[in-house]
Amino acid sequence: MNKIDLHPIHGECLDYLLGYKLQHPNFHFVPRIKDNKGRLSDGLYFRGNEEYLQITFWLGSDSQEKIYNIAMVINNKSKVFLEISCRDNEQRAVYTDQLTEVLAKELGRKFEKIKDHKWQWHYAKDTPFMEALNDYITVAKPVIDKYVINNPASGITLADESVDKYLEKLPGYHAYIEQAKQKAKKTGEIPVKPSEYMMQLQHNELSNALRDYLIAKGFDKVVTDENYVDIKAKDQQGNEIFYELKTAATVRVAIRQALGQLLEYSHYPITKKADKLIIVTSSKPKNEDIQYLTGLRKVYNIPVFYQQFDMDKLELSQEY
Repeated sequence: MNKIDLHPIHGECLDYLLGYKLQHPNFHFVPRIKDNKGRLSDGLYFRGNEEYLQITFWLGSDSQEKIYNIAMVINNKSKVFLEISCRDNEQRAVYTDQLTEVLAKELGRKFEKIKDHKWQWHYAKDTPFMEALNDYITVAKPVIDKYVINNPASGITLADESVDKYLEKLPGYHAYIEQAKQKAKKTGEIPVKPSEYMMQLQHNELSNALRDYLIAKGFDKVVTDENYVDIKAKDQQGNEIFYELKTAATVRVAIRQALGQLLEYSHYPITKKADKLIIVTSSKPKNEDIQYLTGLRKVYNIPVFYQQFDMDKLELSQEY
């Protein structure tokens, strides 16, 4: 079975949940809390990794499985399911096991036992994940909320305002919310998707920081946003360089997005306009990214390179 890239799914789920939250102020969900291994910076907004993501509306985790007690899961095999797990606490497990019975009785969803105290109920094959997410919020959540509220001894609680502080750490979150509220007040509509808006703000911040860096390092004729090129500059050797900046989830995706643009900007229709083409993100490249670019230069003689710009240290890496 072909595996899918979960990065865009994280973005779409974040967009949907933030939009829903704007319409329902008392609605709370739990985003990724820590930027472990740079995953949050890479656009993995929810708990999980490249193989799965978890979305939850409740506070409570299974430390043995390293997952939430209650969550909707989307994995990279296009499977979407509800998961209830408590393998680290026998007392809490009494309640989570009972919750599966409640959902079977009230919604007709019979959970399958995967391990002791770990259960799953799968949506029908090929159910769109956004359709499943809407069902999760509007159908399953009210039943689970009621059970959690009525059983405080479970130790599981509804997510509340305390989790909003993690949303507030997302780049551009406050600006987006303020813009969204103003537009909704005037037109009843929500503006651009939150993930796109945040990525644009990140792009602008990266562009401004890199421009200032190049000027400080003695680059000549540093110009931004001219003829679609993010940044043009001349280095100390007189090389004309085109920089294409990306806020893509991974360096691989950034290369894929930027390469065609740089070639067009530099050569369309036939004239050569740049000596070097450099793709820039704030992420560290993997070995395979470096090998790919090395191969492009060797096989096709394309002067394309990658550089990481560290937004904390305001430093530009070597050319890869």
